[in-house]
Amino acid sequence: MLKKISEMTDKDKAVFLEKTKRAMTGEQGIPWEIVESKILEEIENTFDDEKILKMDPDFRIDAAFARKEFGDRKPALVDYMLWSLRFVTKSEYVDL
Repeated sequence: MLKKISEMTDKDKAVFLEKTKRAMTGEQGIPWEIVESKILEEIENTFDDEKILKMDPDFRIDAAFARKEFGDRKPALVDYMLWSLRFVTKSEYVDL
């Protein structure tokens, strides 16, 4: 079922997160803990004024877009993942 990201409920986000975890561990063979820690580190670096300056310039550009989207508030893991997916695919929809 396709769902527009901006219309997702907390339940939809939980389904998306669980589906992503299963895909990473089952299909990709990557432990979720590794993926999650890298995403959380990216969020931390993006929303820390000092750490963002030390980022690779290409990643800093993406971080600037994230900061524009979320302002000064650090997003939840799933919200950042959904934003990243929309940013990369240029699609407003995810498959639940």
